[in-house]
Amino acid sequence: MNDVAVLQEIDPAAYIAPDAVVGPYCVIGPHVTIGPGTILRRRVTVLGRTSVGSGNVFEDGCVLGAIPQDLKYGGGQTLLMIGHRNRFGREATAHVGTEAGGFLTRIGNDNILMDGSHVAHDCYVDDRVTLGRHVLLAGHIRIHTGAVIDDLSGLHHFVTIGRYASVGPHTPVRRDVPPFCDYRSLDHDWAGPPAVRGPHEAGIRAAGLGADEERELRYALRELFDDESALQTKIEQLVNMGVEGEAAALCEFCNRSLQGVYGRYREKFRGEKPPEARHFLPRDGAFDTRRNMP
Repeated sequence: MNDVAVLQEIDPAAYIAPDAVVGPYCVIGPHVTIGPGTILRRRVTVLGRTSVGSGNVFEDGCVLGAIPQDLKYGGGQTLLMIGHRNRFGREATAHVGTEAGGFLTRIGNDNILMDGSHVAHDCYVDDRVTLGRHVLLAGHIRIHTGAVIDDLSGLHHFVTIGRYASVGPHTPVRRDVPPFCDYRSLDHDWAGPPAVRGPHEAGIRAAGLGADEERELRYALRELFDDESALQTKIEQLVNMGVEGEAAALCEFCNRSLQGVYGRYREKFRGEKPPEARHFLPRDGAFDTRRNMP
């Protein structure tokens, strides 16, 4: 019989809530905080300056807080912050941020990251987001609340996925995806260019909009994406009509993307701290993961 000397490797400086569950063969580093009710199954590794909130579940083989795969990373005291009630599938991974990207990677609340999904450095995943199996996020990406990214899709760095948008399976995403849109490659041509294929019906239902706001949003979606005429002109027409609520937010999102490099609004933050980092990082610059738990 093999002599198994270590079932867990937990640094004594780490903080683990009394009712958290840490399974066999887990590794937890010294600057890690694990919140109440969080469950680490088997072979889960948590490194770096990583804070994990309450009620999360990490399935077998997850790796959290490893150093970024970015050669510009200089070994600084960067963070990974994970909120509450998230579910990470087997072998899902998330990296800490980089100095140039704002020092922070953040995953919010009530998200589902399925088997093999990856969240790279300096990404911001809001709330109630679903990442399908083996979805890969490059660095500096923002995923807004309620978005769904289907299996085996890959997202280019600095893209933004809007609220309650959907990205289809096997879809390469190189530019921003507007809110409430279904964006995908055609089923019969995975290599073809992806595009907006219509409204994301499940997202519209999940947003719980009032009847008038939903009607105006659907009108704006049709006006913007039912034909290939100039998007900027259609945005201006809708704004001049005085659209409000989610329709106005949709127009603002599309306008920002058009102004960005390669259709990616977040390219403007390349090499500087994005607004999300300024919002979530401690003002005094102290990187105490226990104090700064979500």
